[in-house]
Amino acid sequence: MNRKWFVVIFVILALDIVVSFIVKKSFINTETQSVSENIVDQCVFLNGGSFKGCNNENFSLEKIIRDSEVIVKGTALSDRIYLKGSVLTAFNVIKAYKGEITNSKIYIFEPSYFNLGKYNNYFAYCGYNLMKPGHNYILFLKKWKYTNFVRYNPYYRGKEIYVFAHNSAVDKFEINKSNTTKVINLEGNILIKYGQVKNYEVFVYNKNELTEYYQLKDKVLNWISQN
Repeated sequence: MNRKWFVVIFVILALDIVVSFIVKKSFINTETQSVSENIVDQCVFLNGGSFKGCNNENFSLEKIIRDSEVIVKGTALSDRIYLKGSVLTAFNVIKAYKGEITNSKIYIFEPSYFNLGKYNNYFAYCGYNLMKPGHNYILFLKKWKYTNFVRYNPYYRGKEIYVFAHNSAVDKFEINKSNTTKVINLEGNILIKYGQVKNYEVFVYNKNELTEYYQLKDKVLNWISQN
């Protein structure tokens, strides 16, 4: 075999090892993958920005459809792993509107997350709130580009993994249930616990954001009803 190919193979194997190590280190605790609801509810809520300010983009139905590689409807499952900077959640696909799904059970990196231990806080990234097990959603996704590098990692082996198209609240819309969502007031150094807002569909910080989100949601639900 040509020496050049030995070098190429060595580089690929080295990348596999490095990426796998980094990914494994991302776990908060590889022995304990679940966290009690009481601990989660007591985490301090941190504003990670509005979906309006996420990447300074103006979102429309056409844009989120165009930017997504996969669009699915289904049910969030209780199978969940808490990571550093993300939460990996299982999702049962009922129907695909765009793209091809290999398995009916897929896994999604949710962009909002908990800092547990020293700080015990919840970082709400771009207005996104975590999916609730048993609830139904329409999701706008992209394939996770590192799947091939961690195929030997026991935590990822055999899993079909995706990320949200914009890592924002506009990539997830709940269907068949109506959750109360209120404007979150962070003025005056008010301390908010995650348990107070955990049932909100989206985190918004003024009435215009709330109106715009639900106008977009209406368009999304109308679109899936016609497809």
